[in-house]
Amino acid sequence: MGQSSVVTHDFRNSLAYSEVASDEPFWSAVYKKAFPNIVNQMLASGDTASQRMGIDRVVILANGQILKIDEKKRAGTYQDILLEYISVDTTGAPGWMEKDLAIDYLAYAFMPTKKVYLFSWPILRRAWDHYKAKWIATYPKITAQNRGYKTISVAVPIDVLTAAVSAASVIQL
Repeated sequence: MGQSSVVTHDFRNSLAYSEVASDEPFWSAVYKKAFPNIVNQMLASGDTASQRMGIDRVVILANGQILKIDEKKRAGTYQDILLEYISVDTTGAPGWMEKDLAIDYLAYAFMPTKKVYLFSWPILRRAWDHYKAKWIATYPKITAQNRGYKTISVAVPIDVLTAAVSAASVIQL
C-alpha cells in the first residue's frame, strides 16, 4: 500500500505560481526546442473556460497546426510525477488525469533543473487507464489540502511512467 503525505494548497496561489511571468522565457525555450517549426505561442491565463479544459498554452506551428498544452510545474526536483486523480475529495470530482481535457500535450516541469517531460495526452491517458489501479495501490498518495477539500494525486516514478507511456504508444490488434 502506498504512503500518503499532506501539502497545503490554495487554488489562487497555485494558479499564480503556474503563471509566473518570469517563467515565460523558460517555456518559450522549451517549446522552441520541442517544436522546431513553432511560429507563435500564447499563454491561456486566468480562471477561464480554456483553463478548465486544461489549456495553459497554445502553440502554433508553421504548417498551421495548433497544439494545446497543459503545463505543470514543481518547485523541487523529484523522481516521480504527480498524477491528480481526485480534484475534490468531498464531492469525488475527478482530477485532471481523469478528465477528457482538450489538450494535445502535458508538459511537466521540474523548475530547479529546467527539465520538462512532454507527454502526448491521448497516450498518457491510455497508459493511465491501463495502470491507474496498480499505481494507486502501489505508489504514495499525495494529498493537497485546500479550503474545505483535498486534492489527491499518486506519485508515479518517472521511469515507470515513461515505460508505461512508451508501451501505450504501441497498438496491438
